[in-house]
Amino acid sequence: MDRSDLERLTKEELIDLVLRMQRPDKTSRTSSKPPSSDRKARRDRAKPGGAKAGHKGHSRAMSEDAD
Repeated sequence: MDRSDLERLTKEELIDLVLRMQRPDKTSRTSSKPPSSDRKARRDRAKPGGAKAGHKGHSRAMSEDAD
C-alpha cells in the first residue's frame, strides 16, 4: 500500500488500519490458536544443519558384481 492508496481512504478506514497495525501478533496465549502453531524462539538462533565447511565426504565403494 503506497501513499496514493492511503490518501483515498476515509478517516474511519485510516483509524481501523492504524488500530489493526498496533495489535500484537496472534499467539497461542493471545488467541485460540493451538500452541503447536507458535514460532519457536530457539529455532531463530539454531545453527544450520548439514555437513560443515571443509568436511570431506565419504561413501561406500561400488561393487564390481552388483546384482
